[in-house]
Amino acid sequence: MSGNKPNLITTSFPAELVANIIERIPFDHKVTPTLALVHSRFRDLLSNYQTSIAKNFARRNLPHVYRDFPCDENATSYEWLSRCIQKYDVVDDVMAVLLSDINCYAVEMHNMAVVNTGLFLLYRLCSIDDQGQKTAFLKSLPQDPLVAIFLAVDYSTLAARYHGKGIINQGTYGRFLDANRLEMRNDVEFSFSEAIMNLGPQFIHDSLLNADDSEATLMCLYHDHTIHDWDQNATPEDFMPPVTQGPSRDPNLVMRSLFTTLLDRLAELGDCKVSEIKGRIWEHVQIPDHSLAWLNLYGKERLVSGRDLDYLDDK
Repeated sequence: MSGNKPNLITTSFPAELVANIIERIPFDHKVTPTLALVHSRFRDLLSNYQTSIAKNFARRNLPHVYRDFPCDENATSYEWLSRCIQKYDVVDDVMAVLLSDINCYAVEMHNMAVVNTGLFLLYRLCSIDDQGQKTAFLKSLPQDPLVAIFLAVDYSTLAARYHGKGIINQGTYGRFLDANRLEMRNDVEFSFSEAIMNLGPQFIHDSLLNADDSEATLMCLYHDHTIHDWDQNATPEDFMPPVTQGPSRDPNLVMRSLFTTLLDRLAELGDCKVSEIKGRIWEHVQIPDHSLAWLNLYGKERLVSGRDLDYLDDK
């Protein structure tokens, strides 16, 4: 080039090489639009090569993204890539809280991978728009993916009980629980679990790290999924639940809760009563070498794709 530095904006410089250079810039949802403003050639390249640039960045920097967040590869875009990165950030933040030494119910190291997998399965569940299809999806899953979802939900609920803010926190009820306080806590925690099933890891993130944004959502789920049969003649000194308002709902039209569907399906597969399934799972996963302990990438891939860890037809 006769000692001259290459000029990326001239048409004589191959467009493919410019695209390759752009692919190696650390992706940021703010940088890409800014780069498009630098010069019309960059704008055109970013537009014309969007799928190629996004795919190559994903393969180089996010090798498991198509398994974690399935989509048609032809639909790969900067916007999709940005959403995936944001979801990875949310999962990392949630796992940091769940694994923290100051968490009373911290996830044990042997359960870390299966809980992480459960968060990705929750994203898969939340990607389904229709509530009936969400229920059908849960009923279609075998035991291992369901256990991963359950553990992600229950570990998060326990973390919120002692470290969350607002009504989910144990401090709301006092140190000693009478029957009313215990009923109230159970109702709130059920609603919290239901919110996780409906809204996924983002709700967990908001509840543990930004509680002000999640309290109203939790109360909406509490209003929809709990029985409001408290004594209306109680005195101000009595412990009372929060007063919620909302539209009257026909019980025949209210969809069965997703968390109840999860427990029912687990009980069916475990051949036990619904009231027993939580205890059975917790007893099983406390063993450091249980069937889903120390889950590897192969195991995670199977569970995220909706399969058990081992199939007879794989052997």
